[in-house]
Amino acid sequence: MSADNMVGTEGQANSRRRRRAEGEEKPAIWVGYGKPAKLFRTRKGLTRQELADAVGYSIELVASIEQGRRPAKAAFTEAAERVLGADGVLAELQEDVDRAKLPSRRSKPKR
Repeated sequence: MSADNMVGTEGQANSRRRRRAEGEEKPAIWVGYGKPAKLFRTRKGLTRQELADAVGYSIELVASIEQGRRPAKAAFTEAAERVLGADGVLAELQEDVDRAKLPSRRSKPKR
């Protein structure tokens, strides 16, 4: 790999870290929903792909929800409750997930 490519790759990684550090925090409830969703999935013995197929969503969305990077929508929760036998746990969290908002992004002064 050339020095130019290394700098470009390093620059991209630094840019991602900077964006995360500059307030791209996701609402805690997204993580609070994702952890039990993953627990129910693993207890059921399903892979992410198997859950994705069963609920009709992509594996990327399932991973994002479990990792707290994206919020679950009500339709996902309904399907996951049925497939995972979550006994209403995910449904109980859905209202809080729906209510959660991303922090507002303040304009940063240009340097």
